[in-house]
Amino acid sequence: MWGRITQIAEQLDGNFGDDSNNDDRRASSSNLSSPSSQQNGDGWDDTDDFDDELDFDGTDNNDEVDALDGEEDTDAIGTSGETEGGGGDAWNDDDDAFGGLNEDSLDEDVGDLCTGQNDAIAINLPNKVEFKTALEVKESEPAASTTPSGSVTLDVNIDAATPPPTTNGTINISTSDINVAQSPVISNPSTVTVSAPGKVLIAGGYLVLESPNPGVVLAAKGCRFHTTVMFRQPFNIGVGDTLGLNAVGMESIPLDVYSPQFDKVFSYRLSYLLGSQDDDDVAIRLQPRHPETHTSNKFVERSLLLALSYIQQSIGLQEFHSKLRQQDDNGGALAIKLRADNDFYSQITHLKQRGLDLTPKNIESLEPFLPCPKDEMGNLVVNKTGLGSSAALVTSLVGALLSFFDVVSLPVTKDGGTNSNNKELHEEGLRIAHNLSQICHCHAQGKVGSGFDVSSAVYGSHIYTRFSENVINRFLESVDAQKGFEGGLDLTGILSQQLRELVNDTTKEWDCAVTPISLPQGLELLMADICGGSESPSMAKKILEWKKNNRKVGFLDDYYWKDLKRCNNKIVSLISNQLASQTVLKGLQRDGPVILASRTAEQWKKPMPSSWHEFEGSSWDIAGKLLDLRMAFMESRQNLKGMGKAADVPVEPDEQTNLANATMKLPGVVASGVPGAGGYDALFVVYVKGTVTCVDKSDSVRDNIANLWRDFSNQNDTTVVCPLSVKAAGFGGENGLCASALRW
Repeated sequence: MWGRITQIAEQLDGNFGDDSNNDDRRASSSNLSSPSSQQNGDGWDDTDDFDDELDFDGTDNNDEVDALDGEEDTDAIGTSGETEGGGGDAWNDDDDAFGGLNEDSLDEDVGDLCTGQNDAIAINLPNKVEFKTALEVKESEPAASTTPSGSVTLDVNIDAATPPPTTNGTINISTSDINVAQSPVISNPSTVTVSAPGKVLIAGGYLVLESPNPGVVLAAKGCRFHTTVMFRQPFNIGVGDTLGLNAVGMESIPLDVYSPQFDKVFSYRLSYLLGSQDDDDVAIRLQPRHPETHTSNKFVERSLLLALSYIQQSIGLQEFHSKLRQQDDNGGALAIKLRADNDFYSQITHLKQRGLDLTPKNIESLEPFLPCPKDEMGNLVVNKTGLGSSAALVTSLVGALLSFFDVVSLPVTKDGGTNSNNKELHEEGLRIAHNLSQICHCHAQGKVGSGFDVSSAVYGSHIYTRFSENVINRFLESVDAQKGFEGGLDLTGILSQQLRELVNDTTKEWDCAVTPISLPQGLELLMADICGGSESPSMAKKILEWKKNNRKVGFLDDYYWKDLKRCNNKIVSLISNQLASQTVLKGLQRDGPVILASRTAEQWKKPMPSSWHEFEGSSWDIAGKLLDLRMAFMESRQNLKGMGKAADVPVEPDEQTNLANATMKLPGVVASGVPGAGGYDALFVVYVKGTVTCVDKSDSVRDNIANLWRDFSNQNDTTVVCPLSVKAAGFGGENGLCASALRW
């Protein structure tokens, strides 16, 4: 009987072996619910709202720019408080089918293996079966050597009230009772997981578009995009799929990308030339295995094409081929799994479904990698929080592929295994990952942005100065100009060589600057997910047009732009220098939770309870520096709001102004404002950490801010403000792009 079950398992396109991870099942059910027609379905179609208007693909993507986070994220897919509406050109809205996943075809496969759709088959369970609740069967721990080799685990629906008939220890079960978990079994134990953090631009909005203006970007601690790469059995391989050496002399293997949080699977055929090739020959090609049901995703596909092209050029054709052929014994595919931490997406729906208040503690209590909520029709509703998910996605994907093919060495988390501690090796690996990720991200967007979001995803928190546009733009124009083929993407040999030279920076053209920075210990970051308000696309485009048109007039343009530079430089100086001295840091840790966190900014101006307040590091001295930082943020806000009004762009809408001002009146709060390019969708707060109320999760100041936002939401019929669990990360190491122990 086990032979019969094994035969079924081998012919079904599914995962019967990795039943411990529920998101495998969610990933494999992309067609069980159609994405909403009002959104793009996967939450990755962020466009760069600091886009520089450098569209190299012939389309005007600036209309897709959102109001929130000042870079690729558009608030990361639309507005965090609304169902996604249209998005950028990164997604085709026809998301009904992904990667060939088809429930009907699966049912047909089951039917073909049995004499009828609901024919009974006998399943001999060698382990003890425990009847739990209705529609559930659990197996106890397997006895040694009792499970036949190659056997599978099936999820079987059985009503405990009416157990199925048995014959000599054999349970007879209808095929209609079997739930097939369709994500494939592991083909190769070698697994690599790399993650990249989200970001918050707290200073430098709009100015960061122009070098040498700096931007202060904080990496988001606890908000990372994770990419896992390994070999697994192919997903939904059809009879007509061509693998191996094909008619045009290209070697082909299946490549599958799983997104369990969005019920999606992308199924591709990766083809590449072996041996000698002319410059104009196609060196590598990526095309859907099931074009009739496939929906394109530029962030995934263009990143895959360029990353694999670079890898092929870096390690050589034969080594590239040898690595991909490791899966031959099991006929496996190169499999990629994408997972995002919860803070990239609004968790308001999940909290309400669980009857939980919108508090930091409850946000922290949610299980990781929650699936995207669905509306009453079963359609996905994607609401993003503006933390740079597309940049984190691209960077983690690129980093994971580079690591999987042993092209670079990346830092490793403490639980991720042995760290080489080779600083120079890691720096070189991060440099390669940064350059390649910037190219992939700009190619996916169809324009060249400032790149601070990708830079933060690689390096963590830092002061960023952008690279010159022409560093990337010339290459991307050449890629766009090449004659491709219908139904997929490819890259010629000469362009692959140019890509390698560009990434390796053989001509030393990359001129971006990264200076480490982090919030001083004793200060913390809190982000608000704001559900409500209005969507304001093309904010950066309108601001830049206004600046250009008013250049001759001079007054408004020069006043706002120059004063913003002064404010931003002041913020940089205070965070990186005056508040970073050891004396001040010790004073913050000593007096922050008790004295500073319990007083408002107005009270900071008054003498503190200390007989030595005139010395550096005293609570009085620290309060003065915090007041300087507060004033710099307030002046920056005033300039951004004034510039927005002059350009008729809601950089800081009145609703955000009221909420930020109310937040800044609370004890311990240093500053509050809209991140990045502004808009309706988010708010950041920098505050002095108070006494701990929940270890590693919350403190008294954080709780008070959340309570204010809760009251604001209760008094407002259209707007809900929810705190996120994200905090500020530091620079380098685990704070940026790194490998981890997370497995499939």
